[in-house]
Amino acid sequence: MIGRTLLLTVSVATSAFVAGAVTSGFKHYYQRFAEEEDMNDGTVTMVEIVSDKTKKTRGKK
Repeated sequence: MIGRTLLLTVSVATSAFVAGAVTSGFKHYYQRFAEEEDMNDGTVTMVEIVSDKTKKTRGKK
């Protein structure tokens, strides 16, 4: 009984580790070698700030 529980625990932990390693490896590979248009799924937009007028200048009153 204890042996079966230990074996089940070890096998579940090993399979979870392998699944995480595969997912992480795929993400790393995809971000490194994918083309730029493959990385864009249509939800990301580029924003370019032309001029920054959000800061107030400190001047004498």
